[in-house]
Formats: sequence, C-alpha cells, structure tokens
Amino acid sequence: MKKLLFLIPIIITGAFIFSLYYHIHLKYPVPYTELEIKKGYTIHRIGEILKEKGIIQNRTLFILYARIKDRPLKYGYYSFEGNLSIADVWSILNEGRERLIKFTIVPGDDLLDIGQKLENKGIIDRSSFYSYVFNSENTKKMGLEGSTFEGYFPPETYYLRKNSEPEELVKNFLKLFREKYAPVIKKTDILSPYQVMIVASLVEKETSIREEKPLIAGVIINRLKKKMKLQIDPTVIYALKLAGQWDGNLTKKNMKIDSLYNTYLYRGLPPTPISSFSIESLEAVLNFAETDFLYFYSKDGKRHIFSRTYLQHLKNIK
Repeated sequence: MKKLLFLIPIIITGAFIFSLYYHIHLKYPVPYTELEIKKGYTIHRIGEILKEKGIIQNRTLFILYARIKDRPLKYGYYSFEGNLSIADVWSILNEGRERLIKFTIVPGDDLLDIGQKLENKGIIDRSSFYSYVFNSENTKKMGLEGSTFEGYFPPETYYLRKNSEPEELVKNFLKLFREKYAPVIKKTDILSPYQVMIVASLVEKETSIREEKPLIAGVIINRLKKKMKLQIDPTVIYALKLAGQWDGNLTKKNMKIDSLYNTYLYRGLPPTPISSFSIESLEAVLNFAETDFLYFYSKDGKRHIFSRTYLQHLKNIK
C-alpha cells in the first residue's frame, strides 16, 4: 500500500508532463495570418497577440513553453499558415523566420525612386529613408565617400523586412555592394574610384544598349579631358528631382536650374552619382572606347548617333 502511495505522485507528474507535451505539440489549422512582433514586446504580450489572432489556442501554455525554452523571441513581421503547434510557432519566432518582402532595384533607379518604391511596398516611410540616405554624416559613419548614398545601392533583388529601420536597409544594400561591386571599382588614369561610380551612373542613365556604353563613357572621358561641359540631360533631371521640380518635361526654363548637378551650367562631374548602375555600365567606364567622339544624340531615345565635331552634331540633330 505504501509503495502504491509513493507511485501516485510520480504517475500524476508523468501524466501532467505527457499532457503538457501533447498539447504543446498538438497542431491546429491556422489560416493565412500576418502580424508584427514589435521590439520590446514581452512574452506575455506576444502570447496575447498570438491568441487574439488565432495562431495559438492556449496563451498560458505558450508562455510556459517559452519560459521552459528560455531563449529570445525575435521581433519582426511574420506570416503563419497551415497546421501549427505551439512549439512550431515558438520556433518560427525564435529563429526569426520573418515574412520577407521581395524588393527590386532596377538599373537607373535613384534614391528618390528607391524611397518611393520602398514606401509602396510597406517597407519604410520614404521621408525616414530620405532623411538617412541624404545625410553626409551617415555616409561617413559607413566609411563611404560622397555626401549621399547615391550609387551605393546595387540594382538587384532583395528580401527585406516590413517596417525596417533606415540603417538596417542601408546595411542590407551595402552588403551586396561591398561583395559584388566594390571589388570591380578601381581608379583609372583620370578618374578616382568614386568618379568611376559617378560616370557609370551617367552611362546608365544615357543608354541601356550594351555596345553603346563604352562609347558613351568614351565621350564623357574625352569631354572631361578637354574641360568641356558634359551637358548631360539626366543630370539636370536629377537636379530637378532633388528640388521637387521634376514633372516629366525638360524645358528651356528648368534646364537653367542652379545646381552643381546641372552639367549644362557647371564643368566637370556632378558631386555624386545620379542613380544606381549595373556592373555592365561600371565595366564600360573602366574599359571605355578610345575614340575622338565628343558628342552623341538620340533621335528615338534609344540608339545614339556619335560625332566628332559640333557642326556634325548639329547636322545630326536636324
């Protein structure tokens, strides 16, 4: 009898542990549900949200399991769907398996374009993004040359967190830049590495045709050597965009905008790149065509006609 009495607590404890294990691993169907776990949320608050959203059936069991595991749950934006147990949900949050948003920067996108696209995707408010990327203190902090991050965000596809912080996004973009683009960039006889980036952005905005890119780069190099104004329309457009004056049309009036980016007014290169650029454009600058062309003109906005003299250039325009 005494032996039986001794076994009863063990049996009860074992049954409790088995029941706990069973219910923690019991799977329930969860319809597609999105939610945000914000930084600073307690386990109690997380359990409350999960229960409210129908992702878990028992808040107390979730909290107990989280206490037993004693490992942090990561904040972020998550999606849940399918047959899930409390243990499954805890693992997703512990491993930070967030719902990431596919985001693509295309060649020629500038920081203003990128900010608008990020906002459209719900990744970040564009004003917060602009405040960060157009701040020279932040470029210095990242060890970069230039007063803005223009040109440092490669045209690639990324997977980003919803409601990201500006610095987090910048580090994400820069990681790829440092891995893939920085090793390619080097100085030339007349250009520093940063100037190579600037010219690559000009080439990117002038043409998407592969075989034309070294020719466009060659014309820019030739004009720089001769100290001629570059007179590149996309630099004026960029100046207008920065000033909030771009409406899609270049007029005689807005071509006179007083900005260091306006290469019709100021000699030399603009202060920073004017857009993102492809590896192809970067390599076109590093391997520019050595010609005596000084002018180019496009009748259809695609292919260009190149000329050596201003007289020939005027004939091409007509």
